[in-house]
Amino acid sequence: MKNPRTWNLWHGCHKCSEGCDNCYMFFTDNIRGVPEKSSIVTRTKDLQRPLAKNSKGQYKIPSGLTLSINMTSDTFIEEADEWRQEMWDVIKKRPDIKFYILTKRIQRVAECLPADWNDGYENVSINISVENQKRFDERWPILESIPAKHKGINLAPIIGPVDVTPALSSGQIDEVHISGEGFGGKRPCRYEWIEDVSRQCEQFNVNFVVVSVGSVYIKDGVSYESGSFEKQARLAFETGLSRFYGKPEYRLLSPYDRHPLSDEELIAPVFNRDECAQCPVKIACPGCFNCGMCKDVILVDADGNLIKPMPDDSDKKKQSTMSLDEF
Repeated sequence: MKNPRTWNLWHGCHKCSEGCDNCYMFFTDNIRGVPEKSSIVTRTKDLQRPLAKNSKGQYKIPSGLTLSINMTSDTFIEEADEWRQEMWDVIKKRPDIKFYILTKRIQRVAECLPADWNDGYENVSINISVENQKRFDERWPILESIPAKHKGINLAPIIGPVDVTPALSSGQIDEVHISGEGFGGKRPCRYEWIEDVSRQCEQFNVNFVVVSVGSVYIKDGVSYESGSFEKQARLAFETGLSRFYGKPEYRLLSPYDRHPLSDEELIAPVFNRDECAQCPVKIACPGCFNCGMCKDVILVDADGNLIKPMPDDSDKKKQSTMSLDEF
């Protein structure tokens, strides 16, 4: 079943910088036994997915959800030029959803924006992927010059120390994420690199999320090596270096009559009680929703309260979730 929080309009990419050496898309394609598809950019069947409705005529993807775009490609890759306007058209029809775009091809963004972009769509965040100081120095000045309501930086995989203060001091950055290298890659991630970026973000009150420490993590001269994503995430949580100063403000509109949506009209995020408590991303996570994918979990709100209180709150009676058609 597809991840309801991602929207992959096309699949396939070309490695364009050193951070791509051990790309997770190439890794997962190889695991699935389709490595030949990794370098061929093809349109998927999901381009219209945010517009899908249930039997009641309601959008299946609820208002307030964040969709990450093209996590198995790059939104601004050249081969997708003929499909990209359709993407913008769909985004305009769902002004109630937040769309997260991450790219290494920031130099192509200006020429790929829609004609009515102006100073940016209210519900779109443009983020650069940066792996070291060289790539930050190349990509940040371009992102800085692009008009957008929301911007961010993803230091992934971080393979060297990075000073991002020029971006933070601009006041344009909502959030910074950081991850070590995984998916078969073993270039080390060092604690001091994470700590340094955490201090930079603390200086400017910018949200900072330590997502993963990667396959090889070095702290206090000790090297921790693991192929387990769960262990990498646990070590990220244990750094205690994530910082959260409040959710970025999005002005979301009803897709039906374009009135500004109140918090009460947005989907209430839910969390897996057993797995989310020590998730390194929870500090700034928008949560997920009752999409029907998880069948054997206990769902709680951001404060840990049960979504559907049960007489016997035991592991043997974990609740199921609703299906998408119930929204």
